[in-house]
Formats: sequence, C-alpha cells, structure tokens
Amino acid sequence: MASIVLGTPTSSAATSPLDASTITFSGSPDGTVKTTRKVSVPAGGGLGVYGKNTDSSADLFHTRLEFDIYSDDGRNVTDQFVTDYLNMGEVINQRVPVSNAHSYYIRVECKVIIGIGYDGCDGTFTISSWA
Repeated sequence: MASIVLGTPTSSAATSPLDASTITFSGSPDGTVKTTRKVSVPAGGGLGVYGKNTDSSADLFHTRLEFDIYSDDGRNVTDQFVTDYLNMGEVINQRVPVSNAHSYYIRVECKVIIGIGYDGCDGTFTISSWA
C-alpha cells in the first residue's frame, strides 16, 4: 500500500529541529497508549508533527493510530492539524506556527478497527520544535 501524506510540510530556514521526541509502536496491542515527552517551542517558532502508521495491508485486520496534541497549559491543539488519526499506510508531516512559547506533547493510542489475524499496531510519531 502506498503511503498517503496528510498535511503540507512547511518550508523553514531551519534545517533541523531545536528539540524532538519520538515514540514507536511495534506490535503494540489494541488500547496501547504512548506519550512523547514535552518539547519546548519558542514564541514565533513552529510545532512539528510527523507520524506514520506502518502497518501493511492485510485481508482481515485494520489498525488506526489516534492522536491528540496538548500544550503545557492543558489545551488540546490537535485541531490545528489536518487529522487526528492515521489509518494503515498513512503519514502526517506538518508544522504549525506558534505565537506564544509553550511546551507540547503527543498522546497516541493504538486502535484495532478489524481484528481477525491482528498482530498489533506498528508506527512512529515525532513531535518537534522549530525556530
């Protein structure tokens, strides 16, 4: 299955993030929740999210990685991104501008949509801070 990329990567003068945190799912069972550590984004900087559901196509199972992005003041800022879940083979690669300095983290949950022959969720998520 070809990857579907959601979101438009934004260009920036910065070629590498100021900080980043990554979590990985490898055969993780239904309901598994993982959280990145918080990354600090400066005022006027960018909040980057990269995620990929690497489960491959199978006849009798389908997984989804559902995610939420939170700031250090408890706000859910997921609505600034094009989606809040990734089906098998989908990718998100997006940066959004941040007007006030905050720290952010991603909470991701493995969901089994169809589970016959299911062998677990596979994928990765990275949250990053850009100048």
